[in-house]
Amino acid sequence: MNVNELLHMADNFEKDCQLALVKIAKIRKMPGGKYRVLSKKGKNLGTYKSRDAAKKRLKQVEYFKYLDSLHADDKEVIDLTKAEEFSYSAIMRALRQKASKEQVKDFLKIFKMQFDKAVKAKMHKPEKIALQNTVVRFSKMYKLKLDKALVKNAAVAELGNAEQVGKYLSDIVRFTLGRVRPEKRQLAIDNLKSKLYNLDAGELASKQLPESSAIGQSITFVKHVLFNHDANYVRQVLNSLVRYL
Repeated sequence: MNVNELLHMADNFEKDCQLALVKIAKIRKMPGGKYRVLSKKGKNLGTYKSRDAAKKRLKQVEYFKYLDSLHADDKEVIDLTKAEEFSYSAIMRALRQKASKEQVKDFLKIFKMQFDKAVKAKMHKPEKIALQNTVVRFSKMYKLKLDKALVKNAAVAELGNAEQVGKYLSDIVRFTLGRVRPEKRQLAIDNLKSKLYNLDAGELASKQLPESSAIGQSITFVKHVLFNHDANYVRQVLNSLVRYL
């Protein structure tokens, strides 16, 4: 299947879904002139500078709520363990063998949305990012069975070139050390470089982050990066972080 066929199928499915959407959220204009999308219970689902942006978010919320209700009673497990690799083509081949046409359409629709989002954000290997996010969202609609080792290897490979990853992490570390006074900063960097260099690579490689602690450690990391920065700046960073996750 080529890209044009993929996009055509996704667009047709989107139109079908839109006909059945049920309003479960609303847009409210805030005192500062921004627009906020609120759930029925008043939960903030996103704040935007323009009404058009808020409408786009509202459309997404309604779409996914519709899919949730459509497939809420679907208990069948889709077995994708036969996929030879964690790639779009391999997952699609396994999906066509094990899933219904409607399930395949659901997957294609989500993938298109995630791919467009990754391209717009100028992310490295947008098709890989889109596939990972699609599998996560698709698994919330249907029960999936995947080879854990396959997914783990794909996640490791997605880190990319070791030199580039090191550069990316060094940028984060330098940003975090920015709160150290200038006259002491270089000493702190040199001290940290020594400690990092002497870390046991074998020990790190054997460690596995427990699923139960992943969220807590992620929040702690973000907090430590943003401590002692201007509140408005912190708010902007958090908004951006949530938008790109």
